[in-house]
Amino acid sequence: MGIPVCIPVIPRNAEKYVGEAIRRNWVSSLCLDEEVNFIKKLEEGFSSFVGVRFGTAVTNGTTALDLAIATLKIGQGDEVIVPSFTMVASASSVVHNGARPVFVDSDPETWCVDAGLIEQSITERTKAIMPVHIYGYPADMTRIMEIARKHNLYVIEDAAEAIGTEYNGRMAGSFGHINCFSFYANKMMTSGEGGMVVTDNEDFAKRAAMLKDQAFGQPRFIHEDIGFNFRMNNLTAAYAYASFEEVSEYIGKRTRNAELYNQALSGIEGIILPPKSGHGIKNSYWMYGILIDRKTYGRSKQELRDLLKSDYGIDTRDFFYPMHKQPVMIKRGYVKEDAMLPVSERLWEDGFYLPSSTNLREEQIASVADALKKLRK
Repeated sequence: MGIPVCIPVIPRNAEKYVGEAIRRNWVSSLCLDEEVNFIKKLEEGFSSFVGVRFGTAVTNGTTALDLAIATLKIGQGDEVIVPSFTMVASASSVVHNGARPVFVDSDPETWCVDAGLIEQSITERTKAIMPVHIYGYPADMTRIMEIARKHNLYVIEDAAEAIGTEYNGRMAGSFGHINCFSFYANKMMTSGEGGMVVTDNEDFAKRAAMLKDQAFGQPRFIHEDIGFNFRMNNLTAAYAYASFEEVSEYIGKRTRNAELYNQALSGIEGIILPPKSGHGIKNSYWMYGILIDRKTYGRSKQELRDLLKSDYGIDTRDFFYPMHKQPVMIKRGYVKEDAMLPVSERLWEDGFYLPSSTNLREEQIASVADALKKLRK
C-alpha cells in the first residue's frame, strides 16, 4: 500500500458524542439540552484554546471567511488585501461579498504574505488586510497589525491551516479583528467539514451569529439584513468537539513528524525545507511542504511528483496556483493578465507537500526521504 497525503484521525469519543446527540434527538443547529449541546461546547472550548472571547461555529472554512467579511460590512466598492499565494477561498470570500481582492506577493522565507509590500497596495477603498498563515507558519502579525492601525483597517486572519500555530506566545487567529478556521478532513482537527469564526469583539460576535442564521430578528421573521444559512449542526459539532479534545496531541504528532522530515531531508541537495519554528514562532506544520531547486536536484517538481507516485506509491500535492494567475480573477478584472508576483510564482512552480498525516509512521517518513534521495540526479 502506498503513502497518501493525509488521512484524518478518528477521535476516540466521536462515536460516543455523535450517538448521544442522536439518542437525545438534538441533531440540528438548535440544542436546548446542555449536556449534549456540542455546538456550545465547541464554540467555547475552541475560542478559549485560541485565546479569544467568542467563537461562532459554521459549515466550513470558506463560509467562515464569507461571514467574517459580511460581519465587517465590507462590500461593493471596497478592497481587501489578500496574498496571491493562498487557496482560492481566501479570494473568493471577498468576491462573494461584492468587494475586490488586491493581491500581494509572498515573503520568500516564510511563504506568507510579504508585510513589506502591503502598504503600496493600500488605496482609499481598502477596508481590510487578510493575512493567510501558510501550511502552519504564521504571517508577520506584528507588522501587519501596525499597518492596519496606521491606515485604520480591519485584519481578518485566515488561519484555516494554522490550528496550533503560535506567534510571539499567542495563537494564530487571536490577533485580527475577526478570524477564521477550517475543520476540513485534512486539518489539524476535523469534523469532515466545518469551521469557526473567532473574535474578541462582542458586537462582531453577535452580528456573525445573527448573519449565519438567516439574519433572523425580533420578532423572528423580521429581517433587517440579508443573512446566510451557515449554521453547523449538532452532529457535526459532536464529531468536531471529540476531535478538539485531542488537538494538542495532534499538534504534537505533526510537529514531531516535521522534525523527522527535517532530519532526514536536510542533507539532500536541491531540496529546500519549510520555514522552521524559532524566535517566538511555532510552526504547527499542518502540511510539510518543500521546494525543489531543479538545477541542483536535477528534476522538476512535476517530474519528481510523478516518479514518487509511479515508482514508490507516495502521494503528494501541488502548492497553490497563485491568485494573480487564476483565469477567473483575470477575466473579472481583479488583476492584469501580465501581472508578475515572482515569489508566488516560484512557490507554485517548485513547491509541493509530502505525506503529512497526523499518524504518519516513522518508517513511512524514512521511506519518503529514501525515495527523494534515490530520485535526485
